[in-house]
Amino acid sequence: MAGAAPSFIEMELRSNDTRRHWSASSQRYAPADVLLQRLVDEWNISPVIGLEEHWHAGVRRVDVYHFELTKGEVIEMLPVQSNPVVRRLIQQRDLKVVLLKRDKVTTHV
Repeated sequence: MAGAAPSFIEMELRSNDTRRHWSASSQRYAPADVLLQRLVDEWNISPVIGLEEHWHAGVRRVDVYHFELTKGEVIEMLPVQSNPVVRRLIQQRDLKVVLLKRDKVTTHV
C-alpha cells in the first residue's frame, strides 16, 4: 500500500539491516532480530508460545520465550530472551503465553 507507514517489524529490521545466522548448537538463545527476520522470510508463528522463567538469587528474573515457527513442512523452535521488541511482538500479535515448567523445557541441539 503506497504511503503506508512501515510495520513494526520493518522498522526494527531497518535499525539492524544485516542478517544474522543462528544455530541452537552454537547459541542457546536466538537474538530477537533472528525471530523478526524469520517472520519477514514468511515463517509462520504459533499463536501459543512458551515462557520459561529463570530466577537468579531469588530476586532477579530473566524470561525466555519459546516460539514455534513453521515454513512448509519445517518446524523450528526458537528460544528468545525477553526484551521490549519481543514483548511488543507478543502484544501486537495477541499471542497466548503459557508458563513452562523448568523440567519440561527441552532444547534441540
